[in-house]
Amino acid sequence: MTKFLHFYWKITAVAARGGMETLRPALQRVYMTRASAYRDALKSFIEGYQEGVQQVMEKKEDSKTQEDADVPPKKPT
Repeated sequence: MTKFLHFYWKITAVAARGGMETLRPALQRVYMTRASAYRDALKSFIEGYQEGVQQVMEKKEDSKTQEDADVPPKKPT
């Protein structure tokens, strides 16, 4: 809540000094900063998710290979 109040007072001061002409660029910078943070977080999440999927697939392959090695070959009749 404190960060919000700080931001609010800062934006109010910008608007009081220069009006809407200076407020708009300030708000755009805030939104672009947030968009950048969200983009970076999403990118990080996707990379981690892909690594997790890859680990699961490798584990499945390893267990399948182990099962194939444990099953004795069938004798022809």
